Amino acid sequence: MLKGKMLKNLRTTTLLAVLVCVFIGMSVVGTISAEIVKINGTVTDFYGPVADAEINVYDALGSNCATNNCPSADVVSIIPTKTNANGNFQILINVSYEKTYNITVKKENYENTTKQLTLNNNSQNLSLEIDIRGIAKVEGVVVDAESGMAVKSAEVNILDKGYGTGDDGYFIFQNISAGTQTVTIKHDDYETQSFVYDMQHGKNFKTIKISKAYTTKDYAARVYSNFPSVIIGSDETKKFNVNIQNIGTKDATFEIRLLDTNQNFKYRILNQDNNEINKIFVQSGKTGNFYIEIKTPETINGGEYKFRVKVGSESPAETTLIAEVTSGSTGTYDFDASSMYRGKAVNAGSEVKFEVNLNNNQSTDTFRLNAGVPNNWKYYITNAGGEEITEVEVTKDASLNLLFKVDPPADENKGIYKVNISITSQKGKQTKTLSFEVNVRQEKKIYEVEISSPYSTKSVVVGEAIEYSVSIQNKGRAKDNYNLAVEELPAGWTYKFKESSGNSPQISSAEVDTGATKSIVLQINPSTDATIGEYKFKINVYGNANITLNASILIRGSNEMKLQIDDLWVTIEAGQEKETIIKVQNTGLSELREVELDIRKPTGWEISMVPSKIASLPSQTTGKFTLKIKPPVDASINDYKVIIKAKSAEVETSEDQIRVTISKSSSSSLLGYAIIGIGIIVVVVIFKKFGRK
Repeated sequence: MLKGKMLKNLRTTTLLAVLVCVFIGMSVVGTISAEIVKINGTVTDFYGPVADAEINVYDALGSNCATNNCPSADVVSIIPTKTNANGNFQILINVSYEKTYNITVKKENYENTTKQLTLNNNSQNLSLEIDIRGIAKVEGVVVDAESGMAVKSAEVNILDKGYGTGDDGYFIFQNISAGTQTVTIKHDDYETQSFVYDMQHGKNFKTIKISKAYTTKDYAARVYSNFPSVIIGSDETKKFNVNIQNIGTKDATFEIRLLDTNQNFKYRILNQDNNEINKIFVQSGKTGNFYIEIKTPETINGGEYKFRVKVGSESPAETTLIAEVTSGSTGTYDFDASSMYRGKAVNAGSEVKFEVNLNNNQSTDTFRLNAGVPNNWKYYITNAGGEEITEVEVTKDASLNLLFKVDPPADENKGIYKVNISITSQKGKQTKTLSFEVNVRQEKKIYEVEISSPYSTKSVVVGEAIEYSVSIQNKGRAKDNYNLAVEELPAGWTYKFKESSGNSPQISSAEVDTGATKSIVLQINPSTDATIGEYKFKINVYGNANITLNASILIRGSNEMKLQIDDLWVTIEAGQEKETIIKVQNTGLSELREVELDIRKPTGWEISMVPSKIASLPSQTTGKFTLKIKPPVDASINDYKVIIKAKSAEVETSEDQIRVTISKSSSSSLLGYAIIGIGIIVVVVIFKKFGRK
């Protein structure tokens, strides 16, 4: 009886062993795979796709992760690990049960962004778009639009952030959202002005020019000095150069008064000719200047002595000047300015030159140069080499030759006009003025126009609009208004003139001052059925003077191609065949010929494609290739790359790749079947030996 029980137990044990062998063999032959979910993603910002953004996948908090920073072991691959030029990426996740993942995007000068997804083994492939916020650093300077000097104490605002400029006009903002932002500038002496900029991620530097505040009052002024403080010794005489700007709507004569003066000082108000005055005439929108001369007594205590300059009676303006008194003398400064020719004749629209000699008779000093000319005239002060200068240092007993160049406008009337150059010593605080007469002759026509374009012939791809930069120069003596037109365009074509490139307003005419040049833009839209070739047309300008410019458009095609791989990752058993679709899209405007795939494969692999070549691929169409991939039977379990690019007789794409994973090799299958076979043999032997007992 005992022997029977032993046999029974032996049979049971043997059967269990065989079942274990079969199970192990089946496990080696093949395993049950979890669901692979493919996520095709795109990263964008305010401006569009973002390249080179780093992609990572983490297990979310509560999914066997306590920190939200656990890299997920379920990720099969991320291709590429950083987004490509179109902002695209692809993630393959091995999902066996419901789980939440954090997909993170990181890039320098961008805010880290996380997108959360919950997947399970029934989840389908999906598309994902992640929008990230660019971070901009905005810095710059605020300057006066007229003088170009830095503006201090300006309030710069972007969104809810503010910054006050210092002496250098500098401002800076950190952590501003990249995109279109409005910058608002406020200052007591300037109009509140807003500027719209496209802020890029990273560094942005802006130079912002602001204009002086003007008023709707008839009579108003602004008074200031570029040197509101001078250093002066006892028994010395110095001058303040004071500017007055008429910001009212009418020309005006302004009364000048000095307030809070010191009884021991002597004060004089002087014009440019060194004559005493108490009033000054300034045209609306213009700036005049005068001088305040002070003389200190022989005996005076050191320190600051302030007084005020008040200009105007209706809406008066004030500024404060400071005489900083020191013990002893502050130095001896004196200079001479002279010119041989004090009058010259010139044609309207031409330049006339006056030679000026500056002699510094005393200590080394710096001299500021300025000039007074009639309205709308231009002037330049240069050295002998032709370099324009506004300030120059001259050593003791040295001299400097200057050229004072004056350019009357082309429409100036015949007559004699006065101009002057003023030279101000910065240390000596002296100003000397030389006056000249310019006899203007008029030889130009009243109306004359010239039109030009840097590129009268331009090429464009079929289906696109094209822009021409056109310059209209009024070479006559009078302002003129020109109507604009285009002739001899093919039927179905349209055109429009604009103030500038882009989405600027459409115009039909342009007013140009005499001697000025106005740049406009002509946009031409060929018809959708326009064929490749050259098309000639005429640009006409009609005013009191007329002119025509011959131009042409050369329409050409474009050769562009895009490669699209539906499956960037495939799994194949060794020795088996797998099909995948490769698409080639003709994104250009011309036909592509002899389109084929250029493939690099691992050694010993068989790869074929149908068709082998596409003879012709019309514009905006897509061709398909069926790719058959077959690894050798002895290929080991591993990941392999198949490199692919598309090429035609005209153009080729960049390379892309398919990742191929070998899931089973022939050696593993043979091992599994061998184990199963051994188990079966063992069962047969046991039953033959003990089955009848």
